[in-house]
Amino acid sequence: MASSKTLESRRARRVVVEPKADELFELKASRLQLDEISINELRRAFFREAGEAALRFNVSLDDILDHLRFAFDLSLLRTDALRRVAIERIAQNIEELVIAIACIRGDENAWSECIEPLRPVLIRMCELRVNEADAILHSSRFIMEVRNRTIGRAGEFDDGIPRLQEFAGIKPLRSYLGGPLFAILQDLIKDGMAVATRPSTSARAATRNLRLAD
Repeated sequence: MASSKTLESRRARRVVVEPKADELFELKASRLQLDEISINELRRAFFREAGEAALRFNVSLDDILDHLRFAFDLSLLRTDALRRVAIERIAQNIEELVIAIACIRGDENAWSECIEPLRPVLIRMCELRVNEADAILHSSRFIMEVRNRTIGRAGEFDDGIPRLQEFAGIKPLRSYLGGPLFAILQDLIKDGMAVATRPSTSARAATRNLRLAD
């Protein structure tokens, strides 16, 4: 049986090795290392592009920066040039970051006015691979799962359905959602759970327009 001194020594080692909850928060929050130039660029974009939405949904610049600290690890980009491009893209999509934060908080107006209008875009994307009825079905299920995943229980998932908590504004929301949806649909076709069809001329034209918009 271990002596009291041995047990105390083990407890001491555990205290040293295991970080406290607030220390874990600081470690995670330090992932996004923004210099003053980047912060100023995001600040200008915030007031220029997202001021009205931010006021309406009660989202501040600090909320944006806090969200980005968890959604994106800037240190993964190896060069300053890549990091600058990332900041520029985030600045371009900063209004959608405001929307994402409002949706994460459960704002029904944000969902109905900003996420639901993306449904037709996702349907047109799906029509490249399946018929219209299946495209509507899969897109509707996908949006519902994104909503449930975003405002529901937290956890690790490997089914490819994204949460808005991970949306960092590197790409537009339609692309952030459309990419995973199309990949899931491709897997369903591959597994024989959905039937592929040849896209119509109108669907191909719509997708060309979508790519240009991205």
